[in-house]
Amino acid sequence: MQDLSWKESYLVGETNIDREHKKLFNIAAKAFQAVDTNQKPQKIKSIVLELIEYTKVHFHNEECFMKKVKYPKLSEHQKLHSDIIISMNKFLKTMNSKKIIEIEKELAHFVEYWFINHIVYEDKRVAQWVKSHNIEANCVTWKSEYKIGNALIDSEHQELFNIANEAFKKGPDCEKKDKIKATIYKLYEYMEKHFLDEEMYMKSINYNYQEEHKKIHKSILEGLNTFMKQSSQMDIETLESQLLTFIEVGLVQHIVAEDTKITRWLIFLEDLKEAKELREVE
Repeated sequence: MQDLSWKESYLVGETNIDREHKKLFNIAAKAFQAVDTNQKPQKIKSIVLELIEYTKVHFHNEECFMKKVKYPKLSEHQKLHSDIIISMNKFLKTMNSKKIIEIEKELAHFVEYWFINHIVYEDKRVAQWVKSHNIEANCVTWKSEYKIGNALIDSEHQELFNIANEAFKKGPDCEKKDKIKATIYKLYEYMEKHFLDEEMYMKSINYNYQEEHKKIHKSILEGLNTFMKQSSQMDIETLESQLLTFIEVGLVQHIVAEDTKITRWLIFLEDLKEAKELREVE
C-alpha cells in the first residue's frame, strides 16, 4: 500500500498551502486506521466525503493564491483541480459495489494521484515560479471591506497585517523560529497600543457596546500573552499553525465581526442626526 504519511519532500514552501496539504494527508490517513471490518466501509465513505469537502476548500484557497501571484498557468492548474474532484466523486459513487480490500487499495492509489503527484509535479511548479520571480506571499491580505472609516484605526489595522506577514517572509530555515517569535512579541506590543487607541475612539463616539468590546480586547491579549510564554517550547510547525490561527481569529475575524460594528454605529448616529434635522425643519 502507498505510504500516506506526510513527508518533508512534499513541502512547497508556502505556509498556508503546506498546512492545508498536511491536513489533507491527515484526513486520508484516518481511512486506514484500525476499525471493525463491519464498520470500515461506512467509515471510509465518511472520510472520503470529508476529504472531498476539504479538497474543495483547499483548491479554492490555492487558486486564490495563484491569482494573487499572477501564476501564468492558472487555467491549466484549475483544470487539474476540476479533474481531481470529478475523480474523487466517481470513486465515492462506486464504493458500495466493491469489497473493502478493493476500496482500500483504490483509495491508496487515488491519494497518490490526487495529492502526492499533484503536489510534487504541479504545486511545486507554482512555488518555483513564485520563488523565481521574487514574490512575497502574504499570509493575510488587507482588504478595503475591513475599513471602519477612521483613518487612525484603519492604518493601525493595516500595520497589524504587515507585522503578521513578517513571520512568513522568506529567509534561512535556521532563522525561522526566531522570526516567528519576534513577530508574536511585536504583534502583542502593537496590539496593546492599537486597542487603547480603538477604545479611546469608541469612547469619543459614545459607542454603545464599548465595554463588551474592551472585554474582547482583553481576552485577545491574554491569549496572545499565553502564546508568547509557550512559544519557546513549540516546534516551528506548531508555532506557524498557532500563529496562523491567532491571525485568523484574533485579527481578521475580530475586525470583520466586531470592529465593523463600529461603522454600523456611526451610520446609526448619522441617521439619527438626519432624522432630528428633518423634525426641526418640519
